[in-house]
Amino acid sequence: MSWTVRGVLGRRRVVVGLAGVTAAAAAAVVGVSSTASASRAAAKSPPYNIVLSNNFLGNDWRPQVERLATLTANTPAYKNLVKLKVVNSQNTNQAQLADLNNIIQTKPDAIMLIPGSSTALDAAIGRACKAGILVFTLSVPVGAPCAINLNQDFKAGNVAMGEWMAKAMKGKGSVFIDHGIAGLSISEQIEQGFRSGLKKYGPGITVAGSYNGQYAAGPEQAGISSLLTATPDVGGIMTQGYCTPAFNALKAAGKASVPTVCYGYNGEMTACAQGGHQCAILTNTPAQVQLAMKMAVSILQGKAKKPHGGPAQKDWIGYPMYLYVTKSPNIKLAPGRVTKVEVLKQNVNFFPKLPVGLSLPYTLPEFSKLISPRAAAGK
Repeated sequence: MSWTVRGVLGRRRVVVGLAGVTAAAAAAVVGVSSTASASRAAAKSPPYNIVLSNNFLGNDWRPQVERLATLTANTPAYKNLVKLKVVNSQNTNQAQLADLNNIIQTKPDAIMLIPGSSTALDAAIGRACKAGILVFTLSVPVGAPCAINLNQDFKAGNVAMGEWMAKAMKGKGSVFIDHGIAGLSISEQIEQGFRSGLKKYGPGITVAGSYNGQYAAGPEQAGISSLLTATPDVGGIMTQGYCTPAFNALKAAGKASVPTVCYGYNGEMTACAQGGHQCAILTNTPAQVQLAMKMAVSILQGKAKKPHGGPAQKDWIGYPMYLYVTKSPNIKLAPGRVTKVEVLKQNVNFFPKLPVGLSLPYTLPEFSKLISPRAAAGK
């Protein structure tokens, strides 16, 4: 088989409801198709030594990626195929580079890398590839042409968020927009996507103000609170992080909740669903590490062809992107922006008794009977 590289997840059909998720759908994310045996790499004998290299543990997502990698490597399908090692570096490019060089010297079969930089590790990645090591990057594409970059199409996902917001506001009113971190390319992609979707269904909606939320609850709430002083009747709030700071700022100002968009942590989804708020929540699933492991094993077994790499959007491999929405308002989105749309449902796609920082969906569907949400949360 070969992996068809697809950067734009937005071309996929939107499916509503949990029942439509299958292992086959997950495989479709990377477009599996058959090829002649001659195009496949020679199979290696298991077990395969795979290293997960990470440079930062300061948020909830990174430790969850590591737990999920370990849990997946211990499932019946992989426990005799994969020997996993996790290497955590200090949060500098120099430290991760030094650790990466040490990893390369041990000659693993594959490296799953969460880079601290999109460029600083390119030379080392090139050396790894020349040594016959498969290199997958998670979430942060790099420039090394041999790397297999897995990435989420944040711009397309936020087009869907903007479309939802415009429809939730019935095409009128004003919004606050979060710049995220000023000058960061991913923040710019998120904002551009949201503005595009907002304009499509709400050309008359105006932007009443913007703020730098910095992907942190404190700066988000402070920025929104400041804007509410001048525009107390805002009709919607876009964040690049959390929903709860928007709710808290509105409550402190004596204002009712307004339609809000944010990112998929368990606590935000619980707050939206149980607080009577109107929300759309985009995910950045840690299950991308499972996708990388699946691909690595298939390539090493000689069952799949190694895809070409590179940082261009047409070259990186998109992984599943979910949009969770509250039951009210009942909004239908145009197909093709995200992999799947789900209405928030307690103990199905959010879990009030589990940590607020749990990133969802916590696993690929095919592993859901083997890995529980409690295990993914480290409970």
